[in-house]
Amino acid sequence: MGFLRYLLFPFSILYLVIVSLRNFFFSIGIFNSKTYAVPSLGIGNLSTGGTGKSVAINYFISLFKDQYPITVLSRGYGRISKGFQLGDTTSTAKTLGDEPLMFLEQHPEIRVGVCNDRRKGMEALMAHDSNQINGVFLWDDCYQHRWVKPSYMVLLTTFSSPYSNDFLLPVGNLRELSEGADRSDIIIVTKCPKNLSVEQQADIRNRLQPKKYQHLFFSSIRYADTIQGKNKQLPLSVLAKIPFLLVTSIADPSQLTHYLKGKFEAFEHLSYKDHHFFTDADIRQILAKSNGRMILTTHKDFTRLSPLLNAAILYYLPIEMEILNGEGEKLNSLVKKGMGLN
Repeated sequence: MGFLRYLLFPFSILYLVIVSLRNFFFSIGIFNSKTYAVPSLGIGNLSTGGTGKSVAINYFISLFKDQYPITVLSRGYGRISKGFQLGDTTSTAKTLGDEPLMFLEQHPEIRVGVCNDRRKGMEALMAHDSNQINGVFLWDDCYQHRWVKPSYMVLLTTFSSPYSNDFLLPVGNLRELSEGADRSDIIIVTKCPKNLSVEQQADIRNRLQPKKYQHLFFSSIRYADTIQGKNKQLPLSVLAKIPFLLVTSIADPSQLTHYLKGKFEAFEHLSYKDHHFFTDADIRQILAKSNGRMILTTHKDFTRLSPLLNAAILYYLPIEMEILNGEGEKLNSLVKKGMGLN
């Protein structure tokens, strides 16, 4: 822990008192969590970001969408719009948020709504189309939104920075103490190496100490063998022949850069803060750095960059969550059962 973190320690104590009181009031019933008579799955984390929530949301959309109408409810972080918004073909990253827009682009058959107040968001969604009441609701980043309670809760934490090793804000990145993990039904350790050993899994299990009622899974990122542009798809192998500039504005681009460095020769990387809205100056910098080369980015960043850059040179690399140890079907079955769908 650096010297600056020591200076911030008193603020962590104050934050701890506030968060602990809030959770205590929920636990004794002074504050009440609203439940709904519809199948709902919450996906969240204890930290401030970078655990792979959007990839997990996409996993569960794909799991359910062939059988049920799907609605995703998110905060819509980074949007400039206010209140409840329902996504449609005119939505942009500024009106809906980059991640909700990404879900809508990947799965145009689903509904995507955003609202800072999850309870108001659910009321608006259920009032908007009564047919969706027979569907499945996925709540993005809802772990600390305790005014609502999903049918089943999935907690994400990363292999490299599990919540058991972290500190409370602002000293560390935890939004609440690690004891908050007890509210989850399933814990998924994300961004694991594909060759994760039995010993490494046992070590993580020992550190996280899941309860008897909780199920622990390990997952990794699967990268597509193609890159996707606005109007064109190319094989990933083309990057071995075409020089490119990587542009990211995600919480942790290290796994992506490591993957690309392992496959291709040196490339430049421009990194911006998570959910960054690109200014004219940023676009000039990107164009100057690319100098006509292909620009590769993430799907989330693509939603913000595509209106600003030439479609002929802008592509993103699709990714998916892969459950390790051949336990994908076990996870799927537990989630469906927990939501009352089995």
